[in-house]
Amino acid sequence: MVRSEFDILKERVGLLEKELQHKQLTISSIHEIGKALSSELKIDRLLPLIMEEVTRLIDAERSTFYVVDHERGEIWSKIAQKAEINEIRLPIGKGIAGHVAKTGEIVNIKDAYSDPRFDPSTDKKTGYRTRSVLCMPIFEPVRSDKAKPKILAVIQALNKKDGIFTREDEELMASLASQIAISLVNSQLYDSLEKKVKELNLLYDIEQEASYTEKEGTLYRRLIKKIAHTFQVEAGLLAFFDEDSKQFGPFFSFNIPSAQIKKLDLASDLGIEGYVLKKGKIYATNCAPHDPLFLQNQPRGLKLEIKQMLCAPLKIGGKSVGIIQLFNKKLPNEIFRKDDERIMTSVSRQLSRMVEARKLREEKIKAERLAAIGNMLSTIVHDLRTPMNNIYGFVDLLAEEDDPELRKEFADIITQQIQMLNNMAHDVLDFAKGKTNILPVKTPVNKLLDNFKKTFENEIERKGYHLQIVNEAPSMIYVDPDKIMRVFMNIMKNALEAMEPGGTFSIIAKDAGNEVEFQLKDTGKGIPEAIRNRLFESFVTSGKEGGTGLGLAIVKNLIDQHKGRIEVESTPGRGTTFKIYFKKL
Repeated sequence: MVRSEFDILKERVGLLEKELQHKQLTISSIHEIGKALSSELKIDRLLPLIMEEVTRLIDAERSTFYVVDHERGEIWSKIAQKAEINEIRLPIGKGIAGHVAKTGEIVNIKDAYSDPRFDPSTDKKTGYRTRSVLCMPIFEPVRSDKAKPKILAVIQALNKKDGIFTREDEELMASLASQIAISLVNSQLYDSLEKKVKELNLLYDIEQEASYTEKEGTLYRRLIKKIAHTFQVEAGLLAFFDEDSKQFGPFFSFNIPSAQIKKLDLASDLGIEGYVLKKGKIYATNCAPHDPLFLQNQPRGLKLEIKQMLCAPLKIGGKSVGIIQLFNKKLPNEIFRKDDERIMTSVSRQLSRMVEARKLREEKIKAERLAAIGNMLSTIVHDLRTPMNNIYGFVDLLAEEDDPELRKEFADIITQQIQMLNNMAHDVLDFAKGKTNILPVKTPVNKLLDNFKKTFENEIERKGYHLQIVNEAPSMIYVDPDKIMRVFMNIMKNALEAMEPGGTFSIIAKDAGNEVEFQLKDTGKGIPEAIRNRLFESFVTSGKEGGTGLGLAIVKNLIDQHKGRIEVESTPGRGTTFKIYFKKL
């Protein structure tokens, strides 16, 4: 039967309509994939849509997208449409997809089971029967023709619905692969950026914790916890190392029971720990039970089943002072990667600087404490000289005096001076501890001045100076006489040290409204401008031999305890006047 021209034309129109529909489908699929690629950076969310569109576009029964993991030497897929498994892992080189990942070739097979490269194990697991296969590599985009492109992934379509995969299918898949490659690179860059942000956040957290956490135990436990969370591991350990004893300890851990930490024993010259301490380098193993270094020195007392380990040194001045250990990645099939080692390098350096800074601060604090103790002892010894000299002087007078009344007076002064020695020692200690320890009583101003004159006049004149006492305030004040005597004595000592022999130290008491004003004057060289505003601070001195800078600080403290106040006026070359005010009764 001869076909008419109309029938032929009609057949051609049908073919053109079918081809047009296919082209429209192709354009629609490419458009959908393009939208997904431009709007999504997370590969886990991107792949399902890509594979659905690829399957529809190629007219296959199903398709699989394999990511190439060069560090592990594997290809893996979390997408297996209509299959019973959610993840497939194959060594690079195994099966059709593994072969493509290794060679970068495009493979188009009409009958899978007749090809020796085909691995039927997945079919056996899923019950699926593979017939035809189209498998294509996805290369990393490169800027230079000379650079060898890296294979990022592999697309595999299975079982063409109406026959076998054609050259046109290969071209379509190649077109999609070039688009997907750009998206994969963007996704990798996004993942790298996320890791960098996590790294910076971790380094920032370490710095913050170091600034605000004082107790070392709390600090190190918090830090190892933060590090373990950032690296997404099951457990972590921070162990310090004592170079002298060659022993590890103390230990700070995350997710390891304290009972196990107490029994933990690590050798410092064997295994991974010994390697890291000696070489000062990071060591990672993703198969600890088969790692020769790990088997040399398995942590005794630790019941954790260690499958993976990352160990980094803490170094100060080129010497290892400890290690950080992370155990077992939490996510299934995850490993310690080069990125983990890079981040841990930054973390260990940051921790090392922090440990060094805290050690230096601790040493500085100890040195300052020892210096403060030395200063206090020096102050006590320095201040004790005056009453001791008075005691020696009055003992000599007592030995030469026959008058019973004078002997009793001298003995009373000696007793007072001994009591003053005791009080002075307590004053310095109370000052150091911030304690208040005064016993105020109603005291006549003239009695304070008379006692001071009796006690110190001989000592002042024996050293070649003059003492002037003037009382223009016949009043009563509420003070501790022994403490006020200490105030006058400390100022007097500074005055004598500031004057040349022949100078005069004066105490003048005056009425000042509802207060009594004591003026303590010297004819010395005055107070240097550099320390005038800090005169009453601890350890401020103008370079006097044997001076400690505590004398006037104690003066200010004692006056404050009496609710009094002190002022100072000083003129270079003409002397200094201290004005002390107490309420009158």
